[in-house]
Amino acid sequence: MSKLILLDHESKEPLYMQLYRYFRTEIEQNNLKENQKIPSIRFLADSLSVSKITVEKAYQQLLCEGYITSGNRTRYAVNRFVENAWPSPAPQNAIPKEQSSQELTFKYDLASGEMDADGFDFSLWKRYINKAFLDPSRLMRYGDLQGEIELRKEIVNYIRSRGVNCHYGQVIVGPGVQSLLNILASMLKPEHDGIAFEEPGFKMGRRTWEDRGFQIIPVRLKKEGIDTDELARSGARLVYVTPSHQFPTGYIMPIGERTQLLNWARQTGSTVIEDDYDSEFRYFGRPLPALKGLDTEGSVIYMGSFSKVIPPSIRISYMVLPEQLLKSYRERASLYNQTTSALEQLALARYMADGHLERQIRRLRKLYNEKHALFLESIRTILGQQVAINETESGLHLVLTVKSSLTPKELYARALAKGCRIALLQDYYLGEAPTSPSQVILYFSKIPAEEMKTAIQLLKEAWFE
Repeated sequence: MSKLILLDHESKEPLYMQLYRYFRTEIEQNNLKENQKIPSIRFLADSLSVSKITVEKAYQQLLCEGYITSGNRTRYAVNRFVENAWPSPAPQNAIPKEQSSQELTFKYDLASGEMDADGFDFSLWKRYINKAFLDPSRLMRYGDLQGEIELRKEIVNYIRSRGVNCHYGQVIVGPGVQSLLNILASMLKPEHDGIAFEEPGFKMGRRTWEDRGFQIIPVRLKKEGIDTDELARSGARLVYVTPSHQFPTGYIMPIGERTQLLNWARQTGSTVIEDDYDSEFRYFGRPLPALKGLDTEGSVIYMGSFSKVIPPSIRISYMVLPEQLLKSYRERASLYNQTTSALEQLALARYMADGHLERQIRRLRKLYNEKHALFLESIRTILGQQVAINETESGLHLVLTVKSSLTPKELYARALAKGCRIALLQDYYLGEAPTSPSQVILYFSKIPAEEMKTAIQLLKEAWFE
């Protein structure tokens, strides 16, 4: 080789990497041709006054990546190199042209139900993560397919407060409700072609079932919850409901309608999937028992998540299967690998056993009750009669009817231009959504209490000035 190889002995980059990079560049630029011999390890080490190990490590890296081939232990030759014909990928931090820069610069995220910035004690959580490390043998295994037994036992104790009585063998842990829905869809597909959903309703849930080949049957929503008469006429034998705090309207299904829904399930042999969404945050009176707590026939599959009481990044949800579905699950259990971190499951189990989850919920309930009241006051004071509030006594969001000639999409665009991201009620309809009156969804959980009035003032400027 006639070209001089220069190595920088003062650089933080290892010498073998500098040497590797030199040969890689020469091959990619076609300065070294296919089948051309490169210097032996001993020769190059002597020429550059470096150790043979340095050269050998560089050559091994080139060999692993396919830049060179090995004929014997000492001589290597340049491998065939095919130049990349594809355009270089855009940098990961580049903003796609079609993505609005406004969407990246909003200050107030009123479309997100994420936790208050001060809503979780991470230093305490870190201690429980550290405790989980005290038994490393538990972390060297894949873990129980249904979830760690300690956590499932704690979940059984936890949901008793919702009136749900079950044993830990009925509990399945998963990293989010949607992953559990995938398991359910797989289990229920042989017996069901379609599934009914509240209209409007949980669009991400609908998408999961649709992806699994289910026909989605939208059923009209009344203030008392899903219209059970329309449900009966639909012919569906599987339905997904959020009776404790309907999303997105916030309606709570009264006891009479719950009984009617269970009677329909019993009489038709149907299955009800109950998503106990936001049930922890009822600000006045005692929470209604879960639909599952009233179920005596095993008609209800109960689903819950910790994503509103501990950070959603921890990703732990659960479902309770009726006894008659457990056999079906266990026949297929090997197909459903447990994908929830065992470390975080064990940490959460101890956290719950020591009473911290109950204290966390009480703390959040007090925090969000105060923010809920402040949010309502800010809307009434600043927006006044220009809006109507769909008031509910629970949850982390409100539905607002805006008395304006602006369409929902215009409300969204104008709010975004003022630095506020909102959600539109129409986006949660499967069928044709009403565009009049214009209704928006506003979350308050993530907005700092001291900035709520500022955020609402920006909405007023966006919509009425």
